[in-house]
Amino acid sequence: MQIVQLDVQDGDSAGNAVTQLQSRWGRIDVLVNNAGVYLDEGVSGVSVPIEVVEDTFQTNLIGALRLSQLVIPAMRKVRYGRIVNVSSGYGVCDAMDSGGVLAYKLSKLGLNAMTRVLAAELKGSGVLLNAVDPGWVRTRMGGRSATRSPRQGAETAIYLATLPVNGPTGGFFRDKRQVLW
Repeated sequence: MQIVQLDVQDGDSAGNAVTQLQSRWGRIDVLVNNAGVYLDEGVSGVSVPIEVVEDTFQTNLIGALRLSQLVIPAMRKVRYGRIVNVSSGYGVCDAMDSGGVLAYKLSKLGLNAMTRVLAAELKGSGVLLNAVDPGWVRTRMGGRSATRSPRQGAETAIYLATLPVNGPTGGFFRDKRQVLW
């Protein structure tokens, strides 16, 4: 096992991590974009500081795009790759009707849209991209009251990371089923 330090907000850090992994293993078959922050809990969208929105987007959306762009060329070359973007139930249009957590919701909605756009661009390349809503998981972000264990939260991400060649792409999944967003 190899541990590689990575800061998704830092282009040099991301590039170095991908280079290290590709040098060690020869290729990267699966990328799970799971970095995420939830910085605007309890803050209304009307008053959320722009800096909080920027930090949230840098981690939740731009970091995922950065890493995807770094691994896609090599995946295309070998005509195989799986990219799984860990999103949220807050990243669906219906969730936009409830107040609060504007930055988090928009970043996850953007992540879902990015997934669809990149999947369409890569159609037929052997690279499949999908997003996943793991549900409310007992993590530092989800807290102890969350209803799902980390194992339950990871099940659909693992399913998407191991899709067959003819598997779906550009979808948003929960519990191994595609859902509308």
